[in-house]
Amino acid sequence: MDEGYLILALDDRRYVELAINLALSFRRWENRPVSIVVSPGHEPSGDAAALFDRVITAQPDGALKGAMNKARLLDLTPYDRTMYVDADCLLFSPRIELFWHRYRGQPFVVEGHKQTTGPAFACSLGAKDAAELCAAYSLPYLTVFNAGVIYFERGPVAAEIFARVKALHAGPDRDRISYTYKHAGEYADEPFFGVVLGSMNIPPQEPPANNRLQVTTPNLVEAVMDIDTADLRIVKQTPGVAPELWAGVLCHFCGLSPMETYFELADKLRRENGLTPMDRGQFRFVVLTETLSKGH
Repeated sequence: MDEGYLILALDDRRYVELAINLALSFRRWENRPVSIVVSPGHEPSGDAAALFDRVITAQPDGALKGAMNKARLLDLTPYDRTMYVDADCLLFSPRIELFWHRYRGQPFVVEGHKQTTGPAFACSLGAKDAAELCAAYSLPYLTVFNAGVIYFERGPVAAEIFARVKALHAGPDRDRISYTYKHAGEYADEPFFGVVLGSMNIPPQEPPANNRLQVTTPNLVEAVMDIDTADLRIVKQTPGVAPELWAGVLCHFCGLSPMETYFELADKLRRENGLTPMDRGQFRFVVLTETLSKGH
């Protein structure tokens, strides 16, 4: 089966710059193809374009904006087996191969946890009550996860997941399930997926914190991020909870935090490949709104 990585870089040209850095990190460790989805007029050019096996230009969807474009992943991917990765991630280790093998044959995989009570998706932008959603939709649990990395395989199960997510977003319960995310008319995608996965009883992967596919940076206390030695370890501490060591292969720099560390790593990758360093000025005013809960 054809397999590869997919990156969304829609609407804002800055996402293309981030996707270039992610592609550079993939090229250090991976031979699988990498595709990018961009808005018309935002196609990368020159040496940057050569980093991508396919540049897919996607027309805007009038209903699905911002993060909700992840509901289009199955429509946009050129692969039978896809690992979608957010543009603000970097790959640190060839051990990602283990996850490709581990997930083979599974229609849809995310890392997260099952939740039946308490606030879910409790970032600074909004939170939903897990018990309320479970009761409203007769869920055995709500799947709570960070959608920075999603693995899926083309087939009827994935098709049903994405179709149900689109239907919930288009339906009358949109504000009950999710919340406005960053911009007017844009909704957070994860609550929709969380309800659908729970309703279909597709549990999340719940790996130990020190052996994850995705390591996220909210609540970071200190970290080792060495892309040369494939060392990605982060000490995280949610308020009121003991510190915890997270380690893995993909780092999701949520909100580009810690920003200076991200820029340093990105510029290192760019220097190695003869590309222009990051224009820090255009990212200085990114609003760091993703102070996520431990489950993210």
